[in-house]
Amino acid sequence: MARHIASLRRLVLYLIVTLLLTITTIYVFHQFIAEPISLSKLITQAVDILISLAFWSAAIAIVRRFKPLMAQRIGSQAATIIQYLLLAIAILIITFTILSIIQVSATDLLASAGIISVTAGLVVSTFVGSLLSGFVVFTTYKFKVGDDVILNNIPGKITEMTALIMRIQTDAGQVTIPNSAIASGGVIITAIGDYEGKESRFHYKVGDRVVTPFMNEQGIIKEITPYHTVIHLDSGKEITYLNNSIVTGAVVIAKITPSPSQTGNKAAQS
Repeated sequence: MARHIASLRRLVLYLIVTLLLTITTIYVFHQFIAEPISLSKLITQAVDILISLAFWSAAIAIVRRFKPLMAQRIGSQAATIIQYLLLAIAILIITFTILSIIQVSATDLLASAGIISVTAGLVVSTFVGSLLSGFVVFTTYKFKVGDDVILNNIPGKITEMTALIMRIQTDAGQVTIPNSAIASGGVIITAIGDYEGKESRFHYKVGDRVVTPFMNEQGIIKEITPYHTVIHLDSGKEITYLNNSIVTGAVVIAKITPSPSQTGNKAAQS
């Protein structure tokens, strides 16, 4: 825990130093450059904005560079959450800084423009909602980059996770899913763990005789993997069903077992 706090403390220190350098640079520019040569107000504001953007870019680079270090100590999910919170704060700071430089009050601007304020409110609420959905996915679902998953019955692998979206590589291509869809349950993602005893969740095992939904044809279970079940049909064909479809009930496979009378007759004959 002490190492985690020290890492975050160093990151915050770097950001504070960057902010102080920004203020100092703007002050020096005004005192020793703008005033002596009497630069026009427009040029002075433009230079102030450029200085602020330059140091803002440096702060963003620091945050991004610190993410791998934080990921090693506090995990990728927590590091991503902290990164996007700091990026959101940095965006707010640079926005109000530029408004202050051009002498525009953010309160007056939003209050005097009803349509703009409503639009901005919708955009901000949508963005904040997406960030909250990403926070829910990071903290509630134990997914991480590189995990094998099943996306709505389609096998794939997580290739990227951000505060807004998740990308999964499937056989059909890369799928980009908003975290809000995952958090609301519109998209179901099932993580696949180690394949030890996974077949115990099914009522059949390799070698069992079953009836399939394919023209009610019978067959024998040939293979069970974390992804699918392979059945060798009596017609000589093989059919493969995704395990997620079987578990959710979308595909029904009935195991064939001998009745007690048949078992008794076989025992009597032997």
